[in-house]
Amino acid sequence: MKLKESFTAVVHGKNHHWWALAATSSGSFLNTYDLGAVSMSLPHIMDSFQTSITLASWVLLAQVLVSTVLLLPAGRLGDIIGRKKVYNLGFVIFTIGSLLCGLSQNLTELIIFRVFQALGSAMLQTSSFAIVSAVFPERDRGKGLGISSALVSIGTTAGPALGGIIIGLLGWRGIFFVNVPVGIVGTFLAHFILLEERVSIVQKGKSRNFDVVGSCLAAVAIGSLLAGLSLGQVGSWSSAGTISLLVVALIATVAFPVYESRHASPLVDVNLFKNRTFSLNILARFMLFVSVSMNVLLMPFYLQVVLGYSPAETGMLIAPISIAIGAMAPISGWLTNSVSTRYLSAFGMAVLGLGLFLTTRLGVTSGYADVLWRLILIGVGHGIFQTPNNTSIMDSVSRDKFGIASGLMALMRGVGRGIGTSIASIIVAIGLHETVGTVSLYDLKRGGASAIQGPILEAFSVSITNALLVASVLCIPTVIICLLRGKTARDLGELNSR
Repeated sequence: MKLKESFTAVVHGKNHHWWALAATSSGSFLNTYDLGAVSMSLPHIMDSFQTSITLASWVLLAQVLVSTVLLLPAGRLGDIIGRKKVYNLGFVIFTIGSLLCGLSQNLTELIIFRVFQALGSAMLQTSSFAIVSAVFPERDRGKGLGISSALVSIGTTAGPALGGIIIGLLGWRGIFFVNVPVGIVGTFLAHFILLEERVSIVQKGKSRNFDVVGSCLAAVAIGSLLAGLSLGQVGSWSSAGTISLLVVALIATVAFPVYESRHASPLVDVNLFKNRTFSLNILARFMLFVSVSMNVLLMPFYLQVVLGYSPAETGMLIAPISIAIGAMAPISGWLTNSVSTRYLSAFGMAVLGLGLFLTTRLGVTSGYADVLWRLILIGVGHGIFQTPNNTSIMDSVSRDKFGIASGLMALMRGVGRGIGTSIASIIVAIGLHETVGTVSLYDLKRGGASAIQGPILEAFSVSITNALLVASVLCIPTVIICLLRGKTARDLGELNSR
């Protein structure tokens, strides 16, 4: 009993915010690690269930699609009933889902259990940032969010590497089984460390009502958009299915704010977007992920097809991007009280844009070092931008809106990536059209390097350069957006230190 009381006294004392950060760290890491690890397991899942890459890819796509669709409802639920409850429930669901995935006897079961796991993933994503924002003193919020961002980047980098090791030792099922003990420990830590009264302002009365219709509209809009973009990227932009999905997404997107503005307890309070700081920072975050996702999609093609590097060498070259983000995000967070977040985020985006532009100067004779320092520059810019942007978003909303704000942040990441990869795919397809006719990146990937030779290789290289140039140009208006959003209380030194 004395040990429990001593532990409680320590974790709920003056350094409680650091303990809360430690409690949410496993969730932040596990979410991003899982995606990279599962992507490494797809070939082994194909062999195990004797299925095609198209069907096996749904093991990854189902989780990404469903978790993205559920981000806003999960964030709103945390604001209504308590973020600790939602975070712990998310960890339990994610852990059970991981166990069921490992026990799957066929591909259908695996995909269904991944959908279940995605529910927990959405709860973890939205609750982690909201909890950190709530427990840290306002002046130190940038430090906490910087470390959280670093953990996400580390998880992104470590996922494929750790996944490969685990698969070698335990097989593809081990990817999911390893999540179980981590999830159990994470759940217990969160249960004993987090205090609902510190991480939440539990709402009462009509504000506790959950907006079912708004949630359905948001799900239709986001789900249709991502599904339509996915279909388009495999070479079906003009198909009836793709067009229908995108039209449905457009209609639902227009209907959503109209309905929300008339609802007494909306899923998303549209008045948030009347706040210039919030709306412009959310827009800048969206633009960031549109730009970087184009590089994420195309750089592996460039390194393997144009420069001839092996997959292992390509992975070693790309990993430093996430490492640089992880290194710079906490540093940028520490600077948020001494340097204007406007200037920090604008500078970070300018560095990122410069890095993207410099990749367009790479050629067929470029060496390992030529590529490496450019990619590190991209990661440095991303890391500098991310923490002040995230901090300004959370600073600009009241504590009772932290959950939905965190959900919107995660949503901008998912939708930005989907649109960015689609733009890159379209640019490459247009560039290759005159040489090989109708083609998509999916077709080229399926055909392998042997399908990209001679004139096709030259056209492919030029198309990648054009797409990366577009990505770098998109950073220019994003820099302007960062500067236009005005000064916050943090920039003016008027924050509460408690």
